[in-house]
Amino acid sequence: MRSQCGSPFSPLPCADNTKAVEPDNQSFRTLLANTCGAEYSTGAVCCDESQLDSLINQAKQAESIIASCPACWKNFLQFWCSFTCSPNQSTFVNITSTDDHQGVTSADYWVGDHFGTQFFDSCKDIQFGSSNSFAMDFIGGSAKDWYEMVTYMGMKRPLVGSPFQIDFPRLSLEPSEGLSRYDQDGKLCNDTDPAYRCACVDCQSVCPILPPTDKEKPECRIGLLRCWTFAMLMTYVIVLILAATLLLAKNKVIGRWLQKFFGVHLDQLEARGLYERLALAEDDDEEEEQENLLDPDYTPRRYWLNSRLQNWFYYQGLFCARYPWLVILVSLTFVSLCSLGWSRLEIERSPVNLWVSPTSTALEQKNYFDTHFTPFYRTTQIFFVSETDSPIASAERIQNLFRLEQEIEAVRSSKYQTKLQDVCFHPTGDACILQSITGYWQGDIDNFDPDSWQEDLAGCTTQPSTCLPESLQPLKPEMILGGYKDEDYMTARAFVVTYVLRNSMNATETAKAEDWEKTLLETVLSGLEERAEWKGVKISYSTEGSLETELNKSSNTDVKTVIISYLVMFIYASFALGRISSFNPRRFFVDSKFGLGVCGILIVIFSVSTAVGLFSLTGRKITLIIAEVIPFLVLAVGVDNIFILCHEYQRRAELDQDESIEERTAKTLGKMGPSILLSSASETIAFGLGTMVTMPAVSSFAIMASVAVFIDFVLQVTCFVSCLALDARRMKDQRVDCVPCVRIKAPETIEKEGWLESVIRQYYVPTILHHKIRYVVCLAFLGLFMFGLSLLPQVPLGLDQRIALPSDSYLVQYFNDLDHYFNVGPPVYFVVKGANLTSREDQQKICGRFPACEERSLANTLELERKRSNVSYIGEPTSVWLDDFMLWLNPNVECCRFKKPRNTSPRRRKMSALDMAYDASKRELCGPWDDPESCVDCVEGYDSSMEAIPEGKAFLDLYNIWIERVPDESCPLAGKAAYGDAVVANPEQTTIESSHFRTFHTPLRSQEQFISAYASARRIARDLSQELGLDIFPYSVFYIFFEQYTYIVSMAFQILGFAILSIFIVSSSLLGSLRCGLLVMSVVIMILVDVVGVMTLWGVSLNAVSLVNLVICIGISVEFCCHIARGFMVASGSLEDRAGKSMVDIGSSVFCGITLTKFAGIVVLAFTRSKIFEVYYFRMYLSIVVLGALHGLVLLPILLSMFGGEGMALTAEFDEDGSSINY
Repeated sequence: MRSQCGSPFSPLPCADNTKAVEPDNQSFRTLLANTCGAEYSTGAVCCDESQLDSLINQAKQAESIIASCPACWKNFLQFWCSFTCSPNQSTFVNITSTDDHQGVTSADYWVGDHFGTQFFDSCKDIQFGSSNSFAMDFIGGSAKDWYEMVTYMGMKRPLVGSPFQIDFPRLSLEPSEGLSRYDQDGKLCNDTDPAYRCACVDCQSVCPILPPTDKEKPECRIGLLRCWTFAMLMTYVIVLILAATLLLAKNKVIGRWLQKFFGVHLDQLEARGLYERLALAEDDDEEEEQENLLDPDYTPRRYWLNSRLQNWFYYQGLFCARYPWLVILVSLTFVSLCSLGWSRLEIERSPVNLWVSPTSTALEQKNYFDTHFTPFYRTTQIFFVSETDSPIASAERIQNLFRLEQEIEAVRSSKYQTKLQDVCFHPTGDACILQSITGYWQGDIDNFDPDSWQEDLAGCTTQPSTCLPESLQPLKPEMILGGYKDEDYMTARAFVVTYVLRNSMNATETAKAEDWEKTLLETVLSGLEERAEWKGVKISYSTEGSLETELNKSSNTDVKTVIISYLVMFIYASFALGRISSFNPRRFFVDSKFGLGVCGILIVIFSVSTAVGLFSLTGRKITLIIAEVIPFLVLAVGVDNIFILCHEYQRRAELDQDESIEERTAKTLGKMGPSILLSSASETIAFGLGTMVTMPAVSSFAIMASVAVFIDFVLQVTCFVSCLALDARRMKDQRVDCVPCVRIKAPETIEKEGWLESVIRQYYVPTILHHKIRYVVCLAFLGLFMFGLSLLPQVPLGLDQRIALPSDSYLVQYFNDLDHYFNVGPPVYFVVKGANLTSREDQQKICGRFPACEERSLANTLELERKRSNVSYIGEPTSVWLDDFMLWLNPNVECCRFKKPRNTSPRRRKMSALDMAYDASKRELCGPWDDPESCVDCVEGYDSSMEAIPEGKAFLDLYNIWIERVPDESCPLAGKAAYGDAVVANPEQTTIESSHFRTFHTPLRSQEQFISAYASARRIARDLSQELGLDIFPYSVFYIFFEQYTYIVSMAFQILGFAILSIFIVSSSLLGSLRCGLLVMSVVIMILVDVVGVMTLWGVSLNAVSLVNLVICIGISVEFCCHIARGFMVASGSLEDRAGKSMVDIGSSVFCGITLTKFAGIVVLAFTRSKIFEVYYFRMYLSIVVLGALHGLVLLPILLSMFGGEGMALTAEFDEDGSSINY
């Protein structure tokens, strides 16, 4: 082939089967040698000047993309120079067809595997940073091997590729006679010649190896079990063996030695106690035995604090019983005054203000990013998914998509009358950023050909840069298509349409965008799936404000469920308080305590109302967690106390019917007041410690819970005691419950033990306190505890957005489609603060495309992390504006050339380009078609050493030119489109104040991946900061919500640990026994660990919501334990006797007051529409109540009967007249 044939607009090489000739034009020879290499400086060639000019012009399109890797650029030129000019051209090129003018229309290029592999390997890793992609996407159609690459290069594409078809016979074919394969040596990207050696970001072979992270280290396992799980299993096995040895060989030498070693005396633990005496009691002794159980007068020892508390509550109860209406009036006045704060009630709905601490590092970094650059853009995204397994793409559907986009473009918002053009993001002109398959036809339906759309689509997905939309941003197929197989985009099952809207710090601009989004939802998207043209297509969508709106809607839809749950608990508690002594209707109406129950429930409501009022008066907003959880918590605490007071009063009425109501009420509070104080103080302090957490939702809950529980305690020991006395007077006067003005004559009360107390005394206590059963039960609970411990490390973290939404929310399907069909992860920006990138030292810490860059520079490190994306979650090449800017300065790419000044004075003629840069604002850049003779390079002496790169003011002047240039085919490295908001320059200080470097995470499809991605980005930024001595932090739009998971485990241990410690201190102090306090604390810990184990098995993740529930778990656990523990401490007799008496006296109240009340309300939550209520409230609360009841009513009595220690006296020293009061 020699010379050119055909038209001037479509020149083709001429078929010429003559020998190569020596060029007689020296300028042609020089240009040929400069372009193709020194081997062409002598000898004959098979091309002329016109062919060389065409080759140079076509090669320029690739130079700006691959010139950063000298080896690839050299191989590229060698490949095409050999095809065009090699004197041996006829030995590896075979013309297969020509046109009427002898212009070549197709040819075979026989390329060998050796050169082909070296050519591909030298180019495959080159990055094109501004679009976070690879050079291979542009020059080789995303080829995966050398044959695919050269085949793509040889495709006939006159404007952006070869002007004629070049085929490459496969290696399996043998060349015909006279032909051989072109298989010369090429250059390697890690070539020993520094002139051809590429940088790390463009050549994996030259990159250093990063040290392994903790995540890459193998997990500790023993067989199939994790080491921690194996350790728990072995611990339990050892305990079982020791226990079996103790029990089976207790009288043998080893058994006696073990008893002595552990300080255990089995003979004492197995001594005949309450369960045997009860079992052997004769019928005629039953009443006496029962009386001894119910009203013990044995006093083991005195404890000063207990005595003072008894006296205090005795006199307080006496006052409340004597002056009930005064107490009630004062209580109501207090509640009313505090409830005035409701007038200032505000509900916090912002997710940031709810879940992100004001002192959060991630929030601080977000605010820095928003103020120094621009807030992360707003997105409106629509998924179109084929309902069958067939591909989504068809001519009709693409045309429908064109029409829909035109309709969306015409939407005008209802309030501000804004259109898409007014709110969209358009970095390079008026064209909005719209990521859609229609962009391959420039968003214009007139460009779409129903007959050839498949060929167009295949070409555009292979080479997106050839099908630029109006915004001139290449459309990656993975961003607009989903559900394809093996990168065969024609099989895609989903269209993905993404509108990118501007975000702003200006509230008015944000309001305009929100108004447009709302109008779009209401007028177009909400009814889109019902349209006939989208039959057979599932459509899901989301706007920027959709999530917050739907989350608030979720809370509204669950109001009925929550109210029903509370009503069920209220009604049960109101009915269960009374003890029916006769089935006579008249007696029933008198004995009923429904009115008293309502009073107790109202006190719970008053407590919550008072706490909310006080909270609102301080100017703080109420969170939805407070509204949904606090009533449940206070009800759990309050109802139990109500049952305890009512049952104790009824028990005293059975023992002494002649005692006055005032005296009986005073003694009731005197006995049970310290127990109520114990539980309330423990919970108030435990919840109060939660204020140490900086997360607003948790700290607000902690404050509210602490205040509400304390107020509930105050009202119960004052107002409710007065109501109890009034109700007792009603019964004494035989007045009808709830209608006290009606008085009836009812039969005499037959006082007898309640059926539940009877069952507990006769059957339950003897069973669980049998010495053999005790051992079995203890080992069973220990096994449950060890199993829970083994599951602790496996508790998942996070809160899936779908769980927080109503089950019928349109966002549920959107998030499902996002996971299945969107194959691009969220962008992540590495922000560099304060680095002076106008200085060479800091430039070398950032750049990656030059040998002078530091080995562990930011660009190189991010590239190394991308190559281990399974650990780093970095999935795309990094956009490094500094690299692209310095490559833009490269004279060879002809992007930065100044027009020579018209002033031809000697001084102006000698002025260097660097000098001109200082006057850059007055200089004019040359265009791609300007005469090279009339232009001068911006940087003289440019090479890979970076020595010629300007610094200081010269750097900033050239940067200002680059950042204002819009990229095009002649110069894709211009900065405005990709980096317009990526750099904050400070001309006054002659420095770059801040800049960011964008990459993308891998697709993140689970909470675990989001958390790991954030943790990895923090690790990378931390390592870079330490390595380079720069201030670097990562930012992505989701980071502020996932920062909590970097410390939530330690925070949980901190909160729960302090809460448990406070319970130990308070219970030990008020019970007067360290041993008993330790047992209560141990049982609370066991309940908590077992609840966490259930969370792991039942799919409940650890997050702020479940952490609040774990704090509630501690509160409810205290209710299950502390009353029984105090009943044990004040009882008389042996350990076993006291444990049994405590269960008979208190166990029924705990069972009725907490277990059944809570269970009744929890069952209702199972029918909620909201997944968050079903997962985080129904599952967790059910676990808390069931495990709390089992531990408090089964395990704790057994432990007390074995290790409870000495009791304390239950005697008040004096009554109101100064005489002794015996309980």
